[in-house]
Amino acid sequence: MFGQLSSSNKEKRKDGVYLNYICILFFVAYGMVSLDASSVSYISDVIMKELGISVSQYSVLSSSIWCTKAFSSIALGVIADRIGKRRVLLGPLLIIAGILSILTAFANGFYLILVYRLLCGCCIGASLSMMVSIVKKSIVQNDFGARSGFISCGSAVISSTLGPLILAFLVLSFSWRGSFLFTGGVLLLIGALIQLTVKEVSYPIIKTPEKGNTFFSSLRVLLSNRTFVLCLLIGVFETAGKMYLTIFGPVYLTDICMANTERKGTILSIMGLIYIPVSLIVPMLADRLKAHRVMAVVFAICSLAPLSMVLFPGKTLSVFFLMILGNWAASTVSLFIYVIPGKVLPPELSGSANGIIMGVSVFCGGFLCPMVFGEILSHGYGFGLVSLVCVLVFVICVVLSLLIGYRKGGKEW
Repeated sequence: MFGQLSSSNKEKRKDGVYLNYICILFFVAYGMVSLDASSVSYISDVIMKELGISVSQYSVLSSSIWCTKAFSSIALGVIADRIGKRRVLLGPLLIIAGILSILTAFANGFYLILVYRLLCGCCIGASLSMMVSIVKKSIVQNDFGARSGFISCGSAVISSTLGPLILAFLVLSFSWRGSFLFTGGVLLLIGALIQLTVKEVSYPIIKTPEKGNTFFSSLRVLLSNRTFVLCLLIGVFETAGKMYLTIFGPVYLTDICMANTERKGTILSIMGLIYIPVSLIVPMLADRLKAHRVMAVVFAICSLAPLSMVLFPGKTLSVFFLMILGNWAASTVSLFIYVIPGKVLPPELSGSANGIIMGVSVFCGGFLCPMVFGEILSHGYGFGLVSLVCVLVFVICVVLSLLIGYRKGGKEW
């Protein structure tokens, strides 16, 4: 009996070590995916000057990757549900994304870079969803929220904190092309590691109905769920507000606050550094409190960043609020995409649900909204008007979060 107990404890320790390993690997992977996707924004002043592009063209270039990422999130989520696997998709797609980023470094001209960015978006659409799904199947104890939050924190540490400094160094030492060589090379390596060292997981496969289309059958089930619809709407508005601060925050610092490349990189790095504990604490609070209320509080705090840009344009106070609160909205992503829908939806629909929320959010909030914001700014309306719209976006997120109150038996969970 004691031998069996000892063997069981060894297996648990072994599973725990493996779980920690894949969480760290996915932490780095998601951080590099986020850094590569945001690289155009971080080197905005250099790339706009060298390529001679306008603000509206910059908004297209910086948001293009989010367009194809949106559609691939939905497509890859559906494919993952159909085959019941995750790693078989994740590793090769990250390898291809790395190759495309390396090719971007050798591109000349706006349109060729745009093509590579669009293709790269096709590869990273469901990357976070697949990482979280692999971790969920490997969980040893009830800490899924904390684990998913840790993986999401990779974006804060690598993309938001270290990324601006690393890319600023590469730009100043070499050129903007060095940025894509760096992100592409690391993505290539990480994709290979995932393919070689991460165990495959199996999810229930959706049985194909005798009549009708499986995707639309799943979509009808999802859209009939009130919580899913609210999470979908939150995703759209959260992404719109977040992308405004991510894409146009650096432009605001350069054009309105007159920050040079080094100062802008420092401010963005401090913004990411401050976000690190937030990205860990928010999911942990959601494990212990009601997730939708945690989201409502976070979104209310987030609204202060664009509000300061309206009230104190170009002033130190607006830079302070942008630096402190500019990344907070991203801490809610794991809640409205994975944690809350996971409580109310069947597991065989998890991939489709995650992919649809991510895809629609990224397309509407991450691609269309930045295009609209860019057009407004290019027509001379200024940051004040767009920042005010961003405040309204976060207020809507607060209201939608409070409306979730996902219920079971007439009571809040």
